[in-house]
Amino acid sequence: MEKLYIPEEFYKEEVLCGYTVSEHMKKVWAVELDLLYQLQQVCSKFGIRYFASGGTILGAVRHKGFIPWDDDIDLMMLREDYDRLLAHADAFEAPYLLQSLETDEGYLRGHAQLRNTQTTCIVRSELALKLPYNQGIFIDIFPLDAAAPNEKLLQKQKKRLASLMTQAWDSYFSGPGYHEDTAWKKNRLLHPVMPVLGKVWDYKKIMRAYFKEAQRFNDRNTRYVAKVAYACGDRRMYDLREGFETFTMAPFEMLEVPLYGDYENHLKRQYGDYMKFVIGTADHGGLIFDPDLPADEWLKEHQDQVKEAVDKLHGRA
Repeated sequence: MEKLYIPEEFYKEEVLCGYTVSEHMKKVWAVELDLLYQLQQVCSKFGIRYFASGGTILGAVRHKGFIPWDDDIDLMMLREDYDRLLAHADAFEAPYLLQSLETDEGYLRGHAQLRNTQTTCIVRSELALKLPYNQGIFIDIFPLDAAAPNEKLLQKQKKRLASLMTQAWDSYFSGPGYHEDTAWKKNRLLHPVMPVLGKVWDYKKIMRAYFKEAQRFNDRNTRYVAKVAYACGDRRMYDLREGFETFTMAPFEMLEVPLYGDYENHLKRQYGDYMKFVIGTADHGGLIFDPDLPADEWLKEHQDQVKEAVDKLHGRA
């Protein structure tokens, strides 16, 4: 697939809104912009709708690109478009990987990620878990499902989703053949039944039940849609269904992203006066980025950091 052309001057360290964006972060941004470009090509080919989400909406409106202290790109799709994208996962050629439950072993997330497999992006707090799936730099792609029509049903759904996700992680990490020095293996001392359940349960079946639960209300004409599979109950994720009937294109660095019709109200709910800002940090925090090295190679070169994380997890540090 054709890569996005990014001019050399883009990579230079720059002060934006009083915040210094390093050359290193510019390289990370460049990888993410290329991932966005790859997604745009596939969505255009198959007529799949997508919209900017989260901080990417704010960045497009307020900065015409990345929020200077942000480190990722977030997109969202109505469930029918999301499913169509997953059905065309093979349209992405190496080094690109549309990561989901079905395309990468051990991937336990409620949403998809498009990754560049020749790069590294590891959540530092997860370093000790030795996660099996690809950990290249990514952009997030969230499915939107019908929001529960009332608070009582919402709370029940949240509990079911939380329980299923816990079961899926316990099942995978307690199963045979996984690393002995992870948090889940350590928990075998506290939960002796886990090794048995890890052999009996199929984490993929549990995750499919999780996705089915997230879509519980999709046959109802609810007023709102939300990132149910990602953060059920977080009010900033809720948007009017009718707002997705129209969109506005907005500049995002050297590309453009579509903003759904109700984006202004979304920004007001999430940020209040969204044109005012306080220099902050990215939501993730603690991400390990290497735009030049695949994650498996990074882990081999930094075994001391992995050991330190494992020792800290087990109280040996």
